[in-house]
Amino acid sequence: MKKTILAVAIPALFAASAQAATVYDADGVTAELYGRMQFDISDAGGDDSDLDGVGSARMGFKAKSEIASGVYGLARGEWQIRAENSGESAKQLSARHIYAGFEFDDAGSVVFGQTDTAFYQAVAATDIFNTYGYEAFTAIEDGRQEGQIVYSGEFGGFYVGASYQFRDENFKLGFGNPDSGIPAEPTQASLDQGYAATLGYNFDFGLGLYGGYHVEKFDSFENGAVNGADKKNMALSATYSWEDLYLGAVYAATDLDGAELKGYDLVASYDINAVSLYTGYAAQEGKGDASDLGDTAKAFKLGAAYKFNSNMKAWAEYLNNGLEGADNEWTIAVQYNF
Repeated sequence: MKKTILAVAIPALFAASAQAATVYDADGVTAELYGRMQFDISDAGGDDSDLDGVGSARMGFKAKSEIASGVYGLARGEWQIRAENSGESAKQLSARHIYAGFEFDDAGSVVFGQTDTAFYQAVAATDIFNTYGYEAFTAIEDGRQEGQIVYSGEFGGFYVGASYQFRDENFKLGFGNPDSGIPAEPTQASLDQGYAATLGYNFDFGLGLYGGYHVEKFDSFENGAVNGADKKNMALSATYSWEDLYLGAVYAATDLDGAELKGYDLVASYDINAVSLYTGYAAQEGKGDASDLGDTAKAFKLGAAYKFNSNMKAWAEYLNNGLEGADNEWTIAVQYNF
């Protein structure tokens, strides 16, 4: 699962590495290099299942320079790299964040390019797992998108986010349940435009409340279904942090021309020195014209992570898949961040 340092208070063990090497710092210009190396041993279940060992890496850079008093230019590039044995069908190199923009001392930031939509912050409260997660948000939160303008700002306890996505004729849209035999291969669609907004407030006693709305306007779909339809996504989330305890909950839903999905996600974590214990439950089901899908997610998860130092950690996670005919999974992994 992807990791982002959020406006809400997610434990540091789950957040993206704050490690970074400053490779240039002069004349008001800074440039940083960061990344990670990871190896996973996993079992996806099934009678003929074998253990898989997969290596991966992530590399990125950030640059920032002052262009006027209180105004900065910024840029970021980040890529995921898969090892050679990760499968011929997998992309060996894929872009995660590619953008440039502006940051203001008192007015937030605006960036142009590929990154998360503003809607992500409305579901980010439960994004704490290293391997699993996001089961409740399949086909609701559509992940990082290219061709965007994204604004975010924090003002006291308030968080404000907004994004606009330009036309994308190669948009991939998934809407189904692969574990129950209902086809869920992503459908290629032509996205005319998309826009999203998220508002939140973080109280000083540890409570955070967020709400988001995201509209995606489609011209056409590969299979010709519901051409010209709008996909409307919404989410409400709450977080609570107290000393070493973290709790998060999200309700999310989508409506694509009467085909609806509704999901909820609950997580909890507790830190004991260098050890973090965490668990979660995610559920999703089809409604309206998608009621034939039935349950599209029933996932109970357990995890434990150990942080050796600020750079290196290891974890073990188990997923109990409650869908009929679905297999349970587990993984053990080690990760080095720099």
